[in-house]
Amino acid sequence: MRYREFVREAELSRDQKVKINRINQKLADNPPWIDEIWNTVSTKVQANDGKIVDRIWQFVQPENTTPETDQTYGSGFIEGLVRAINKCEGTVEEKIEFANTLGQKNHIDTKALLQTIAGWDDWLVGTPFSRRLFDVMFNDPAFRVDNKGPGEFALAILSPNISLTGSKGDITIDGQGIEVKGGMTSSGGRLTPTKGTLGSLYNNKDFWSTIAKGDLVKTKQLMKARVNANSYSAFLTQNNLGPTESTEILSALFTDPGAQALVKTVGSKGQNVNQHDLIKIAVKNYGSSQGDDRFLIVQKDIRTSIYFHVDDLDPVLDRLAFSLPMFDPDARSQGKAQIGILKKSR
Repeated sequence: MRYREFVREAELSRDQKVKINRINQKLADNPPWIDEIWNTVSTKVQANDGKIVDRIWQFVQPENTTPETDQTYGSGFIEGLVRAINKCEGTVEEKIEFANTLGQKNHIDTKALLQTIAGWDDWLVGTPFSRRLFDVMFNDPAFRVDNKGPGEFALAILSPNISLTGSKGDITIDGQGIEVKGGMTSSGGRLTPTKGTLGSLYNNKDFWSTIAKGDLVKTKQLMKARVNANSYSAFLTQNNLGPTESTEILSALFTDPGAQALVKTVGSKGQNVNQHDLIKIAVKNYGSSQGDDRFLIVQKDIRTSIYFHVDDLDPVLDRLAFSLPMFDPDARSQGKAQIGILKKSR
């Protein structure tokens, strides 16, 4: 059907008729061009029709989205979701369809999500609009509350099989609690225990005096040492510290009871300890203190995710980007691992 059949020619000026002829010729040469026209018209309708927001608002109310209720988890979450849907690139029809089917459609393949390593396109299997919406929500501060972040909300809102509520972890996926670290880059997320399960060793005279066996010169030297996971072995070697001292140091820094068996194993290596040994302790200390045993890292710059169990980091160690200050004057970072995904993983 030709475009002119949709309008009454009597109402058209000569200039408008010329434009319609051009449109007809363009469509004859390139039929898919009609999609571009439709997107343009839909965007114009959206700009001129403020009622779109009211319709989205009504559709995403929890009584209309059962079993999906994650939009009610935090104060302002519903408002944030409406704003995200409205500002996401797409036609009015795409936005209305997403809002109207919230809770009825699953936009995430949870089995693919819980693979050791996966690309976002492996598990983000919804519509083109829901994929774009995930990106919009992923770093939106409107969805940050308590220990939850926008990455967790983006996952939860796109699948009725993923929830922000649960017995442990940031989210529940297919009934099991998962700790999520979402980041824009490989700097990832910091493992900061909510319980006091990290000791402070920098400038701790009493502790280092014991390690130095009362040697005041050595005590002062050890007190001011700034050491991270990469330099810990060299620190032990330079100060002639062996397995016994290393075990004391690690148990004083990582204090959660659930991490002590691993602390003893790693401490017994003495100067042969490596950074992977230490990151395992940091993750175990954090996970045990939180009651979390499964981790998911979702990283935007390389659109990659990694999933692992707190007691089995070996499958992902070569793909993890991490830093771990062991003794540091900045108490905000001491003993707290920063983990993300290496770019070379994709």
